[in-house]
Amino acid sequence: MIDKTVIKFHLFDLVFTPYNGNTKSSKSILVDCIQRINDERTQNGQAIVLDRHEGRKDELPRNLFVASAAYSHFEKKYKCRIALIRAGKIPTLVNKTNYSIAEFDKLDSHDIAEITNFYIDVNGKVPVVCCEFNSNGPRINDIEYYFRQISSHKMLRISKSCRAMIHMKMPINDVLDSISDVLKFEIKARPNRLNYLTAEVQGAFIGSMNMLANTIQPRSLRIDAFFRDRGKKSKELHGKRNNKALVFVKKVLSAIQKDNKIADDIDDFMLEFERKDGTEDVFNLLKGKVEIEAECSFKTAGNLNTKELFEKVSKEFGNYLEKYNG
Repeated sequence: MIDKTVIKFHLFDLVFTPYNGNTKSSKSILVDCIQRINDERTQNGQAIVLDRHEGRKDELPRNLFVASAAYSHFEKKYKCRIALIRAGKIPTLVNKTNYSIAEFDKLDSHDIAEITNFYIDVNGKVPVVCCEFNSNGPRINDIEYYFRQISSHKMLRISKSCRAMIHMKMPINDVLDSISDVLKFEIKARPNRLNYLTAEVQGAFIGSMNMLANTIQPRSLRIDAFFRDRGKKSKELHGKRNNKALVFVKKVLSAIQKDNKIADDIDDFMLEFERKDGTEDVFNLLKGKVEIEAECSFKTAGNLNTKELFEKVSKEFGNYLEKYNG
């Protein structure tokens, strides 16, 4: 029996834009949001449940709620858990003695939920979130959506926008400011998300991917585009740069920077590029995120020891912030 596992965390700033005339900082808005969440729990015995897919006809509900948000005065961090209520097909039970399968249909008033742990540092004016990577549970975009709704005109009326600014090993701004030519890029996306990408990343390339996907209907579509070998400088090729590829790549990067939801629609994006100073570099959307790892034991079968997890992650989180803040 496995008694420990490694949990990965990604980091992002949670940046709120207050309504005109409101001077609240992102930290202050976040604190108000958490107070509202906790008041609902303590005063009404309920949780604030929000459906991220509300109004979408062809998608299952994506109901989210913050299950807990406790403040550690010593660490100056919030310890939070966000839940995603499972919709559609539910799992079955397996008898480990004979491996027979039983339907899991006697839930009565209960639902199955996927839980993601996340911690928020509020030492500065802008909250920094350390979020567990959980492929089955709530993700960064879900947390962004949840706090956007709580702070918006629909509830607290103190913020007109909320953005999760993901910490990357190589910031997108750095690539956009320094890129002079494209050596190679790889892009992979699911056909059912290409319509959205076509609207957000305007240009013929994504539109052509969308048309191709509609023609042959693959499970996913991956394009590898090569322009020149690494080590061969533009000046060796008579100063020629592929301006069309450069424009497309900048559109993709700018769209990702503007809207994190696009990163969910792109399964993979890798770029090899030349900088203005002639050096070459690689940007990877999935593997380029700042990451913290912690080994954690299980309290019971399949259930993490969340106290131990916080203690281990908080230390690594603090070390990272110390370097990040200079």
